[in-house]
Amino acid sequence: MNSPVSLRRVLGFRTVVSTSTGLAYAAISFLGCIQIASMLGGDSSWIAFVLAAVLAGLAALCFSELNAMYPSAAGARLYLKEAFNENVSLIITFGYMLTVVLVSGADSYIVGSAITYAFGLPGWASLIWMVALLALAMGTNLRGIRIAGLLQDITTYGLLTFAIVISIIALSRHGFQLRQPFAALSHPVALVNAVAVGVFVFSAFEWVTPLSEEIADIRLIPKGMFIALGLLLLSYGLFAVAASNLLDVHASAVIDSPVPQMLLGQAALGQMGNWLMLIVTICTAIMTFNGGFATASRFLYATAREDTLPPLFARLSSTYAVPYMAVIVLALCSALIAVGVFLTNQFQLLILIGAVLEAVIYVMVGLCVWRLRRRKPDVVRTFRIRGGSIVALLTVGVFGLLAMAASLASDTPGVMVGVPLLITLALFLVSTLYVLCIVPRIRAAAEARRASTKRRRPIRDREETTLKD
Repeated sequence: MNSPVSLRRVLGFRTVVSTSTGLAYAAISFLGCIQIASMLGGDSSWIAFVLAAVLAGLAALCFSELNAMYPSAAGARLYLKEAFNENVSLIITFGYMLTVVLVSGADSYIVGSAITYAFGLPGWASLIWMVALLALAMGTNLRGIRIAGLLQDITTYGLLTFAIVISIIALSRHGFQLRQPFAALSHPVALVNAVAVGVFVFSAFEWVTPLSEEIADIRLIPKGMFIALGLLLLSYGLFAVAASNLLDVHASAVIDSPVPQMLLGQAALGQMGNWLMLIVTICTAIMTFNGGFATASRFLYATAREDTLPPLFARLSSTYAVPYMAVIVLALCSALIAVGVFLTNQFQLLILIGAVLEAVIYVMVGLCVWRLRRRKPDVVRTFRIRGGSIVALLTVGVFGLLAMAASLASDTPGVMVGVPLLITLALFLVSTLYVLCIVPRIRAAAEARRASTKRRRPIRDREETTLKD
């Protein structure tokens, strides 16, 4: 009898770092960098990025300890279940997966805009590029996690190299002379707002944890996440400071542009810089889509194994050991979101909703660490936070405030105050109805299938015994 197909532990440290870095390095990150630079005077935006990286590190510590306790593709659901209850874990984690689709949809708009800008194409052409990139990510994921991981490695490290080199060249235009590099310290309110944006720019680095069942050694995950935060800090900080040096980050032509990275590349290297930044932007799309599909599909697969999603999500291809139906459904949903963004041009609203969902997850993760330290103090943890309760409560407080700020969206052009909050509440309401009304039916059907299998098995055993006699 053939053994059941299972996930394979084939990913190494290089792919852990590239996945964690790549999932946070979306095309919308460039817009966030420009927004931070416009909030602060001179070339002092680096201060906001350092502080944002430190706050993101709080979340990384919490995710590291929880993943050490529950190294599973459904890890988020498991530790939420242990810390709270079954229904809370399902409601929150379904919202968590929605973030992947929202970020992919918003990012599609930015990438499509970059391609049409570079080639001077009509606006409708961006839709074709959106769908083509999503199809590429789906295709590579269907070929197996090793291929998807290799693609993630190539695009991530290539992007970081291009982005850092172009930023350094841009800084060299003025002889690496910074103007007022500490000016942000004189504007504490603006600095706080900039740090809030910076935290959201760093978010999604933790999406590497659902790959725990395919990573050779789960102890690599904490190291990978912290190195990823360091690489993001270096790249984001250089880009923002370079933009402050070479562009007028307070001008509407830069602030309102969906492709500020193209403007910086062109200012630094002319048309060549324009093409190089196009390559960087395409790499961000591949990383976001490819890495997002890889991690989210494993989570859907693991959740379906527990009879909380339809069983089709638990199917693995026999050749590549990939949850192929989960990958296909994610790609289709992301394509629908991409079309919606293209038609409505509401990418900023999606960014805010994704930011709220991420902040809510970080709050819940902090609460999980705090509660599990009390409920299960003796459980073995291959990674343990020093001063865990203090770090956990600090994480809850910081990201709770940031979630409130993003949900109200009082200073975002084109977005009505409170709309992100209303939409986020509506999404969690839909998730709650699914958990309370649909999940019981799926579990009942699964129990019926198992009972039917048990009834048929004795009949087959008796028939085999009769044949032997």
